[in-house]
Amino acid sequence: MEQGFIKIIECFNITAIGLLTELQHSENGIPPNTQIFDPITNETWIVKKRVHHGILILDRSEKYFDCETESMHVDSVFKNLKDREIAVEKELNKRKNGIYSYLIETEKKKQKIKPEIGSKLKIKLQHNKVYKS
Repeated sequence: MEQGFIKIIECFNITAIGLLTELQHSENGIPPNTQIFDPITNETWIVKKRVHHGILILDRSEKYFDCETESMHVDSVFKNLKDREIAVEKELNKRKNGIYSYLIETEKKKQKIKPEIGSKLKIKLQHNKVYKS
């Protein structure tokens, strides 16, 4: 993934939590309150926090970034050990491909517009700086 951009892999609107997304990026983490925007529509979202996966935390293989100072985690339930092992491997493959989960919200909090899966969004740097295209 090109520096300064993220790709939307998945996006779910979770009641009482917000927009849970899988973002692909090559950044060294995405700090809380980072703005991401669609350069075509100018729709803007704010990254609220990183979402860690409990199975990777227990496996001691979750990847952490120093700048991601706010986080939460999600847990999963499995029918058997084999299903858990498959899920761990799937999540580890996502990390190898630069895919991480984040909670985001729209800039206009009353609207719950989801970013389009597959779209490439630009990261707006702190202090109103934007990566060059």
